[in-house]
Amino acid sequence: MAYTADPAQSLTMAWYHRLISEAFDRLGITLEYGVYPPLRANTLLNTGKIDVEGLRAAGYENDNPAAVIVRESILTTKYGYATVDPDIQFERLADLEKTSYRVEYLRGVEPLGEMLAARLPEGYLFAITSPEQGLHKLLAGRSDVFVDFPGRLSALKESLGLTLSGIRVAEFEDDIVVYPVLHRRHADLAQPLQQVLSEMKAQGLFEQYMEETRKIFLLPHDQ
Repeated sequence: MAYTADPAQSLTMAWYHRLISEAFDRLGITLEYGVYPPLRANTLLNTGKIDVEGLRAAGYENDNPAAVIVRESILTTKYGYATVDPDIQFERLADLEKTSYRVEYLRGVEPLGEMLAARLPEGYLFAITSPEQGLHKLLAGRSDVFVDFPGRLSALKESLGLTLSGIRVAEFEDDIVVYPVLHRRHADLAQPLQQVLSEMKAQGLFEQYMEETRKIFLLPHDQ
């Protein structure tokens, strides 16, 4: 299974790993995982070198024929954007339509690319290979907007020491629902996995595991 964030470092992915591991365990399947950039995870799935991708938004299967979406939502997330221009302000992704801003996004974060391409004029959307590159290009004046997950943007801004750089991070209001993804050779597992996840959700385990995971992450490091 491919994750795009390390469960050892991400509260959300630690929660999800516990959840999805139990779901597969109930089906008699043991999961092993690796952590890869989004584009690499996408390539591994499409070439059949992995069996599962952790979390992808609805519509991912449209451009990835090897992907089978498990139709039980795991969580709802949002995209955000970074900019250094104080005049650039968006509320929804639709606000990008008919603008002439140079917009970048991280290659492999889908269906974000498709969603942006549908809203921007040709020649104004660019895919980049790392989030660090996205922020540095903003500072260099080589782009106007970098669209990604707001939590990652804020954490990266802090880790790179850019809190006083003038980069502003904001969140789109649109809700993006994410699901597990199977390789098509395991399409017969989609319905059983959906049923198990639905049962776990009804049992309150989604909330219970999130609360327990949150407590672990918030513990002092010496405990």
